[in-house]
This record gives sequence, structure tokens and C-alpha cells, in this order.
Amino acid sequence: MIMKKAILGGSFNPIHNGHLMMARCAYEQFGLEDIVVMPNKTTYYKENRVFASDEHRLNMIRLAIEGKDYLSISDMEIKRGGVTHTIDTVREYKSIYPDIELYFIVGGDSLEWIDRWVDADELLDSMTILSAVRGKTDITRSKDIIKRIKNEHPRSHIELLNMEHCAISSSDIREKIARGEDVKGMLPDSVYRYIKENNLYNGEVDS
Repeated sequence: MIMKKAILGGSFNPIHNGHLMMARCAYEQFGLEDIVVMPNKTTYYKENRVFASDEHRLNMIRLAIEGKDYLSISDMEIKRGGVTHTIDTVREYKSIYPDIELYFIVGGDSLEWIDRWVDADELLDSMTILSAVRGKTDITRSKDIIKRIKNEHPRSHIELLNMEHCAISSSDIREKIARGEDVKGMLPDSVYRYIKENNLYNGEVDS
């Protein structure tokens, strides 16, 4: 029997309610059996000055997904180390689970660039992309991007998640904490407490 599994990747620095909303919508709308939350080791195209340690990010994810039996966690990319590309993860994941139907959940900000990722043809052909409307994108722009990608990559599979626009971002949370502002309500209470108890994102962060 073919299982429908999805990967929700990112830095999760920290994981927040927007990530969980995307996962929930994907699970409900596409009949997924398992969504794997997979933090990366480093994000080579982003500024990493305020980057919580792998251990902290994994701990926050574990807290955030507790009690949600459709969510699991993988440290595959962290263990691989170094610069990692999504196609590397997809190949490794499919070698472990050769008979799955794979989905990959992204925000609208990632959708803008996904056809420029390494080995994009193989990537877009090997799984279904589920995109939320996030960041600076709106539904009209997202549909235009999908149309363009499908024209240029006819074998690609991309679907939009039906969810409310989510303005929460990890960078906003980090900036608010650094300014001494309250972020309660933007992430699960357990993650909020963990950040406060471990003094994360207040100026310099261990990495």
C-alpha cells in the first residue's frame, strides 16, 4: 500500500504557529498519513548570525508537535551536515521509503524560487509541492508563479493549500524578542516557555 508522506523543511528558528497551521492544512486537505518536520543544518543563502543550536531547534520542534500524531521529526539534514540541498534530502528519503507518494510543504516565499533550486527538474518531478500563501506573496501572485513553473516544467505537481494568510515569521519572532517585545500567541506555549527558560534570541545566540 502506497503511503502519502510529506516533508516540512526549514530552519525552524524557531518553529511557530504558522508552520503548524501549514502542516495541519496539508494533512487535512490532502489525506496525508505522516508529515515529517525536518530542520536543516544551515541555510547557506541566509544570514546565520542569530541561529539557535541544532539541539535547541530540535527540542522546540519536539515540544511543538507533542500530541499531534500526524507529525514526526527527522534530524536527517542535521546529521548530514554541511551545505545541503532539498534534492539530496528527497533522494535519501525516497531510498528509505521507496514506495511512498511524497509531498513537500513550502511557504509562498520558497515557491518563488523553487524552480531555481539545485536539480529543479528532478525535484519538481519527484514529488507534489504544497504551497501556502505566506510572506510577501498573495494568492494571485502564487497562482501566477505556479502557472509559470508548470509551463516551464510540464511534469511538475504544485498545489495551493487552502489556508488563511499567515503573517508570522521566525525572523519577526527573533526581532521582537531581541527588542524585548512579547511573542506569546505566535508560537506554542511550550515553545514560548522554552525560549524564555533558555534565554534564546536575546542578543547573541549559541550556534
